Amino acid sequence: MHLASGFLYGIPDAPEQISDSFYENMGFNYGRGSGAQLAAPARGWIFGLTEFKNRFESAVSNYDTARRYNAKFILLLNDLWGADGTQPAGSVFPGDDGDWDNYDSFIVNVIAGINSNSMFTDLAVDIWNEPDAGTLFWNGNQEQWLTMWSRGYEAFRASLGTTVQLFGPTLAGAPETTNTWWTTFLAQIASDGTVPDAYVWHLEGSTADVNDDLQTNIPILDSMLSSHGLATKPIVIDEYGVFAEQCPGGSAWWISRLERYNVPGLRGNWLSGTELHDFFASLLWKSDPTDATATGYWTNGDYQVYQYYNQMMTGHRVATTGSIDRLMDSYATVGTDKVRILVGGRQVTGTWQVTVNSLSSVGLPTSGTLDITTFQFSFTGSHTGNVGAPTNLGVTDTTTTWAFEFAVA
Repeated sequence: MHLASGFLYGIPDAPEQISDSFYENMGFNYGRGSGAQLAAPARGWIFGLTEFKNRFESAVSNYDTARRYNAKFILLLNDLWGADGTQPAGSVFPGDDGDWDNYDSFIVNVIAGINSNSMFTDLAVDIWNEPDAGTLFWNGNQEQWLTMWSRGYEAFRASLGTTVQLFGPTLAGAPETTNTWWTTFLAQIASDGTVPDAYVWHLEGSTADVNDDLQTNIPILDSMLSSHGLATKPIVIDEYGVFAEQCPGGSAWWISRLERYNVPGLRGNWLSGTELHDFFASLLWKSDPTDATATGYWTNGDYQVYQYYNQMMTGHRVATTGSIDRLMDSYATVGTDKVRILVGGRQVTGTWQVTVNSLSSVGLPTSGTLDITTFQFSFTGSHTGNVGAPTNLGVTDTTTTWAFEFAVA
């Protein structure tokens, strides 16, 4: 299903500004956005109804683009509100001073926008994004956030039933028993029944942090859910990977993790302003990035990983196990013609061994030698580089040789 082929924002509001082939070749299948950081007159609810409607139009445009490729889509209510990290000091937030009328009216208008634009297929709503990220997107306390969650949840369910999915808690922090944003959230939803359709959080931490890893998170979440009498639900990581990891090696590691745990993932987006609404979250670039409507796109080396993942890694998945140190991982498929193994690491150098078991299951002998074709995914020019297909390094033979160089002091 190519579970890692989504991204946050990255889609221009002008339909077809980025040609179909860029979406199709990399297998784009999950989008998320709601007009963040758009300037006046589209700054969101707290700047007036007109500015809300203009910002909502951006969300509709991105949703329509996603649906053209049969991709799912997530609305971010905080961005529609205007709390996108650029809001001025002193901005109003839902429930400030105990006043919920403004928030209730906001939800009514969001629901009206969903209805009037027939946004019913494969739509989910993040009721709020990263309330635990300091004051970047939220300026209230946990109790205020929890009240907002339940109030919004109940309003959506009353109006739309289960047609539109509700995601949460959408925290920057992963589930941990010491994280009070998680523990109070789980206690509340267990108490009032406002259980999300998917548990959502973000993995954009240090590559050295064991908590920045589904391998750590999922057992902890399962235990926490059990202790609150809650059933497991699907998981969505709707932001993964820091900017430095958005390279061939890092992306391959994330692909491997998300596929192993059957978790859809969307690449984080570290651009801002008009660039936030462009470039597929740093998979593409163009000659004039300051021109929001310019075309002339090219792919970088990271894009090539997703294209290979989408176009070549077909057939069926087979089980893989990451390295014990968590720094290297692999994703493997068996097609009608070949076994393909994609390997990536967490911004490290060193030596790891790839062991392939059960070769007899694909009709190969259990001993002897095996010819392996190697492809190199380069990141020439970093995020803005123009990189084509991976380099075919061929099969090891008896005639090829290598030279090695290193600099003197």
